[in-house]
Amino acid sequence: QTYSYQDLMGRIPTRQKEVLIAIAKEGQAVGVNSGTFIKKHHLHSSSSVQSSLRALLNEDIVTMQDGVYRVYDYFFAYWLRSNY
Repeated sequence: QTYSYQDLMGRIPTRQKEVLIAIAKEGQAVGVNSGTFIKKHHLHSSSSVQSSLRALLNEDIVTMQDGVYRVYDYFFAYWLRSNY
């Protein structure tokens, strides 16, 4: 799947990639708009994170249930943690 994942990452805008990688590193991310999460993962503003999340959710790359965000594909999340 490496080539598929590399292709997907090549098509995702930079700020969305940053949020996606942060969520993958957390495994189950909560409080993604909080200052703590943003600083920990060196992300941009809360509004930038929110718009990136909206796009990632619309593309079914990230899922959210009960305020917890996860990368939809478990193997993709593992690949992200291993490569970023």
